[in-house]
Amino acid sequence: MARIVVVGSPYRASSGRIIAATAAERGHTVRYVGDLGDPARPEDLGEPTDAATVWEGADAVVLVPRRGDARVHTERATHVLLEQVRRHAPGAHFVLFSSFAVGHGPAHPLNRIDDTLLPARVAAERLVRTSGLPYTVVRPTWMTDDPPGSHALTLTQHPYGDGMVARADMAAAIVAAIEEPAARCTTFSLFNEPGTPVADWAAAFAALRRDEPQEEL
Repeated sequence: MARIVVVGSPYRASSGRIIAATAAERGHTVRYVGDLGDPARPEDLGEPTDAATVWEGADAVVLVPRRGDARVHTERATHVLLEQVRRHAPGAHFVLFSSFAVGHGPAHPLNRIDDTLLPARVAAERLVRTSGLPYTVVRPTWMTDDPPGSHALTLTQHPYGDGMVARADMAAAIVAAIEEPAARCTTFSLFNEPGTPVADWAAAFAALRRDEPQEEL
């Protein structure tokens, strides 16, 4: 079983909390970090005093960026966490919770809510891919509160992938991505369709293509 640190919103019903609960149900040791600092003070996102306690020994780190200032909570938070993981848990698997809208580009309505959303998400994904750490970038589609395992789950790398996905199924896919080596160095969207739940995660991830190497900016 893995030692997993999940970083996300402090709210109990958040996606990060659901991922953490799912990982714990699977038998993993989970630590939840629900606050990275005041978004009005980006300097608060620096090294925590107990960084070694938080990150050292982690096998995987999952970042679910908080809503708010995308430059702070997505791009800068990704940069800070990657630096901390490289320092205190080198080799840990880094999982970034991104958005399906990234693949759609600037024309998608979700990317027009705020001019910083798309550039910050693109930058965060690139930071992860060039970090030198094993990673997975997950781009959930529109999320629902449907019960877990009520539908089939499709993993797609089509840039215009769209649909709806149960939060519980999204969480199960992220935990499975930590468990299955075939999910390393991949980027994918996911959505529910009529049918039966995933029975073989290894095969589902093996069907994905690995990301092309990117040069660090």
